[in-house]
Amino acid sequence: MATKQKARGGAKACRVHDLVHEFCVAKVKEESFLHTLQHGDIFTYTGPCNPYRLCIYSPTGSDQKSVELEQSRLNFPYLRSLLFFANGAWAFDVLDFFTGFWMFKLLRVLDLGEPFFVATCFPKEVTWLVHLRYLAIHGHTNYIPSAISNLSRLETFLVRGCIADVLLPNTIWNIKTLRHLYITRSEKGFSFPIDSKLEDRLDLKNLATLALAIDPSFQCLQKILTKLPSIRKIRCTPLGSRESTGNHNGILVLDYLSQLESLNVRGFVGYEFEFPLNLKKLTLSSNHQPWSEISVIGKLPNLEALKLESSSFVGEKWEMKEGEFCRLRFLKLLLLDIRIWTASSDNFSCLEKLVLHICPHLEEVLSCLGEIPTLEMIEAKSCPESALSYVKQIQMEMGNEGLKIVTERCW
Repeated sequence: MATKQKARGGAKACRVHDLVHEFCVAKVKEESFLHTLQHGDIFTYTGPCNPYRLCIYSPTGSDQKSVELEQSRLNFPYLRSLLFFANGAWAFDVLDFFTGFWMFKLLRVLDLGEPFFVATCFPKEVTWLVHLRYLAIHGHTNYIPSAISNLSRLETFLVRGCIADVLLPNTIWNIKTLRHLYITRSEKGFSFPIDSKLEDRLDLKNLATLALAIDPSFQCLQKILTKLPSIRKIRCTPLGSRESTGNHNGILVLDYLSQLESLNVRGFVGYEFEFPLNLKKLTLSSNHQPWSEISVIGKLPNLEALKLESSSFVGEKWEMKEGEFCRLRFLKLLLLDIRIWTASSDNFSCLEKLVLHICPHLEEVLSCLGEIPTLEMIEAKSCPESALSYVKQIQMEMGNEGLKIVTERCW
């Protein structure tokens, strides 16, 4: 069952019914596909002596604070996948655990969830697991050692919970299999080292997803991105801070990225952008551009989803021009100071969903929305009463029973 929808359609997150879950658990045990283990049962493990996949978790309400896995004498020489999950009440002694990492030398999937909080130093023992394809860590580490290149088969590297940008070593260019480099916090990213030998480094030809932290200099950005010919999704933030400051009056040139489909840019104040024509999804935040610059986006021929969030554009009036946003299917406005918004039905001939969240000055919603036959849903929350009333009026005038209206006033 889908719990979150993608902006361009399809499921973003799913869950299964509890009965289906019980069936899956039973089938997993029957076929010995995956073995689950509560942290309190580590010392009394009685399952198969050589499992391939093991999940160790802490159930809700657990009050046990720490467990030293190494002391449990578990030895799984053929283990391929090791996953840890917790609900904040459980923590491993990281150093004690990693001293026993030689036991898992054939691991391909390692997810070090909340039990393993990596403070600042990346555990070097992880770099011994040369068969890893998937690695997820949790913590405040801001530096990755050069020995990461030992993981020559690594495809996905995920960092959760970090509070600073993460500096990658020069040896990252040697991991040719990399497909996804991502950080869960939206204002943080990986920082690539820049040196005189960058042009001679091997391209990461398989890298498709990247959370990037970059010094606000388009020359620096271009040097890195030209080494990533297959990149399809990028989240780009300024290096070292949540927003760039000052009047840079620069241009972030991205139009040479021929494979890029999804782009998220936040915190580049005073910059203009040149986007690739094949872009399908765009998210902007905290860039403080004037509304006059949005025509550059409106002319993108393949754009289907647009999210304008938290001061991405500033000013009271957005006046759309003819022929803009002709293929747009999803539009979201969040935390903007817009008051007047004008457009015609030609601008949104393919629009399916409109989301308005926390736009406290918006006087009314576009009247042309009632003329868009593809429109399926309008969601307006924390907006003025006049705007909410206008949304309901649109539904009445359209006579479209299939149009879903969601309104909510929070003040």
